[in-house]
Amino acid sequence: MKRILAAFLVLVSAVYAMAQEHLSFKGIPIEGSMTSFCQKLKDQGLTEIGTTNNVTMFVGNFTGRQASIGVSATSNGKNVHGVIVIFDSSDEWKTLVNTYDYYKGLYTRKYGNPSDCIENNPSRHDSNTFLMSELAKGTVNYASSWEVTGGEIELSIEKATTPLNGTVVIKYLDAQNIEMKLQNDLDEI
Repeated sequence: MKRILAAFLVLVSAVYAMAQEHLSFKGIPIEGSMTSFCQKLKDQGLTEIGTTNNVTMFVGNFTGRQASIGVSATSNGKNVHGVIVIFDSSDEWKTLVNTYDYYKGLYTRKYGNPSDCIENNPSRHDSNTFLMSELAKGTVNYASSWEVTGGEIELSIEKATTPLNGTVVIKYLDAQNIEMKLQNDLDEI
């Protein structure tokens, strides 16, 4: 009985320790003050371009590619809870899929198979125009996600603001800070 209790306590400690870890972006834990986190991104060469609605935007290099990077804060604007990477938009379906497949391969190599994956293109045509039209209509679903220690990483192809364009997006969602934000929002309603 003592061995079972000891094993259970070790398991509980391990689960608690994993829950206490924060997800990292570019080697930086997604935790603490927005100011501190953003300064660390600047130290890595990203350029801040502005802040709107508790999201600070940067441009710079992510894995050798130019990207826009948004850092989101809790509703009070103080603590960071997520990061989004948005690559340049394209009007070429093949370019979008190649970028998506590259990052899906990277994340799979690091974290294993996605915990969820939907790659559905209902178009019966393989022409670029039809594929981009389907993306614009919202009928194309290309998304993978990984539940990792500290949170979740989501990869997707999404329609861009320019008609018949799309973009590849990667979201880093820190579990602890998202839960804190949700609790704050619940307290507010």
